[in-house]
Amino acid sequence: MPRLFVALDLPEERRAPLVDLQTDALSARWTPPEQYHLTLRFIGDVPERQADAVEQALAPVSGAPFDLRGPGLGVFPSRRKPRVLFADIQRVEALMTLQRRIDEALLRAGVDRADKPFHPHITVARLKRARPQAVRRYLRERQDFHLAPFPVTAFVLYQSDLTPDGAIHTPRASFALDAER
Repeated sequence: MPRLFVALDLPEERRAPLVDLQTDALSARWTPPEQYHLTLRFIGDVPERQADAVEQALAPVSGAPFDLRGPGLGVFPSRRKPRVLFADIQRVEALMTLQRRIDEALLRAGVDRADKPFHPHITVARLKRARPQAVRRYLRERQDFHLAPFPVTAFVLYQSDLTPDGAIHTPRASFALDAER
């Protein structure tokens, strides 16, 4: 059964600032730069037939290209119990509309609603036994961090294969954003 998610890729020229955030000061598993993405919707494990239906349902989703930027860093679920370090992404109307259209298409393909509200972000690291004080200090020292604007011209349906060395994300289909569609 394929494990699927829909995401926006981060252009290669915007990855370096996120790589520069890596440090031995935090007990973390840092996201490989080639896997930086903004998840629009995690779908999970689905039968192959439903995976094909998901791909077909996403094909007509439309929207014009737009730009995104990252105003800072944050952690999930909280600063008291940090488990994920992320680059926050600004909630622009075009992004929120695209995400809503993708959700609607997935419902038509038989995918249940998401169990968490959409929070646009790019995962930078998974924090393993990181001390909350060290994470708060790390965030204070990087309070001026921001991710420069980058263009969004497509969204991607990914298949994620879990391995002992981490997940391997393989594009299953890419959908261009074009106001003319």
